[in-house]
Amino acid sequence: MSEQIKEIVSKEMEELGMNDRQFAEHLTSNLSKEGNIPLSHATVINWRKHGKPPATDFLEDLLSVYPVSDRRFRFALMLLAVKSPHVWGPEGMIWTLKKSKAL
Repeated sequence: MSEQIKEIVSKEMEELGMNDRQFAEHLTSNLSKEGNIPLSHATVINWRKHGKPPATDFLEDLLSVYPVSDRRFRFALMLLAVKSPHVWGPEGMIWTLKKSKAL
């Protein structure tokens, strides 16, 4: 799991051309400042270098704040899928419906 976390975070930061501080600010720019502990660059370093997974609550906050079209939404889904594939499905494909045969 930690290698996947490192890969997802590093790739996202590279594609955006951001350093750890910029990325932390980017992720939290639309989150409420009230009651939330700011995301530090050291936390981003832990994700990127050591593969420590982000808190599930934080990732779910990203899903609730950013629209589906925002890459931060997709970033959160991918990390949730790594953390809990049994819940979120592969790469965040939460709902897949199979056609059932008519009874």
